[in-house]
Amino acid sequence: MTTPPDADEPDGGVPPDRGRVRQGRSFVRGAFYAISLAIIITAGFTVPLPFVETQPGEPTEIAPLVEIDGVEVTELNGSTSLLTIRNTEQPVIPAIGVWLDGDRELRPVREVFPPDIDRDDFLAGQRERFGRQFDVAAAVGARAAGVEVELETAVVVVNVVPDSPAEGVLTRGDIITEVDGEPLADAEALAAITQAAEEGQELAMTIVHAGQEREVVATLRSFAGSDGPRLGVVIEDGVDLLRLPFDLSLREGTRIGGPSAGLMVAITVYDLLAEEDLLRGRTVHGTGTLGADGTVGPVGGIPQKLQAANEAGADLVLVPQLQLDDALAGSPEGLTVLGVAPLDEALDLLRSGSA
Repeated sequence: MTTPPDADEPDGGVPPDRGRVRQGRSFVRGAFYAISLAIIITAGFTVPLPFVETQPGEPTEIAPLVEIDGVEVTELNGSTSLLTIRNTEQPVIPAIGVWLDGDRELRPVREVFPPDIDRDDFLAGQRERFGRQFDVAAAVGARAAGVEVELETAVVVVNVVPDSPAEGVLTRGDIITEVDGEPLADAEALAAITQAAEEGQELAMTIVHAGQEREVVATLRSFAGSDGPRLGVVIEDGVDLLRLPFDLSLREGTRIGGPSAGLMVAITVYDLLAEEDLLRGRTVHGTGTLGADGTVGPVGGIPQKLQAANEAGADLVLVPQLQLDDALAGSPEGLTVLGVAPLDEALDLLRSGSA
């Protein structure tokens, strides 16, 4: 005799409670996978890798940054802007996009932000560099406009390369006043001394830091990243003495970093003080450091800066002559890019109509 299935039990004999348990487990498993996937995707877009992408920054108009009191200035017929870059630590998924794009590049974060310096301290140091370069460039621009300027510069240590002869001998903020008993004129003079040095040569230096003077000796040698015996410091000119017949300063609260705006600051100050129409209605962007003698020096991030200038509608861009070939190779189509070596050359190009 065959017993019929229970009326409340489905064909196949699986109890309804067991079916609900299996469905519940499937739901929990699916929810777990979905949440895990969401976490992975979120991390892919938010957790940064130890790599940095250099991106175009916003061009910054210079005239509003310059405060001049005690002398009449002329309104600019046009505008001048400094060009900047942004260094962004990219998360995994955006980083993959950068790697796949031949026009973009990632660099190890340690090449951009020194690992032995607090990030906030590093950025503060970059703003100090901008301030020092502004002072030098403004004085040079005023002097070019015919203003009587008394300017004395000092060689400032901006950074010390790890595992170099300077490590443990020099520190950031040191002012190098003498080398081997001779007064040091500027940063280029120290660079020339070290470039002509031999392996194992000793360099005696007089250093001032926070008002305290000391004597130090470094033994020059080759190290990782150098092309011969070197000291292993990043240096630049800072103002030791500046006298003008009026007040000229950087607008308080300016938070731009680095020294690459020197060329454009000098051009702007010149045009504010000189009795001529230098810009003639043009939008001029540019980049380049500036020495106390008016020499235009190299900078980083030129491809990204040219991209920013092009997107902002610049009529022309000025870059250091030393980097003109590389700039032209990556310049956006239709953008006018000119190389200049001294400040006087940049002024001549702008006033002659060659630019």
